[in-house]
Amino acid sequence: MSTATLSASSKTFIVIGALSLLAATQLSAIGFHALNEVLTPEKRASWQWATQMQFYHSMGLILVALLAPRLGSPRLLIGAGALMVLGLLLFSGSIYLGTLGVASVGQVAPLGGGSFMVAWLLVAIAAFRTRRG
Repeated sequence: MSTATLSASSKTFIVIGALSLLAATQLSAIGFHALNEVLTPEKRASWQWATQMQFYHSMGLILVALLAPRLGSPRLLIGAGALMVLGLLLFSGSIYLGTLGVASVGQVAPLGGGSFMVAWLLVAIAAFRTRRG
């Protein structure tokens, strides 16, 4: 597939996904090396969970971008990608901030988790609606 076949939204999701993977790698290393002695075991586990979810859903964002030309349903897939980005910010972002004690973000992480779930549901609907070909 050449880049000429990718829509602007697909290219954007690939860039965001790749940069998010870069950040997840960096944040994982920071958690392991710089914060290992600073954070409690519970907070280290939270940090690790945030980086894992960031890895999974950053790859998911790239997957959505690459599937978009094949599945059609651009509105569904743009919505799925946007919800994954929102989920990355709300879920992983709020856990990072909360773990470091930077900000009291309350119960934002579940909204991010819900965003991830709805995003995957939209991908499933887009795949279901695809015509055989």
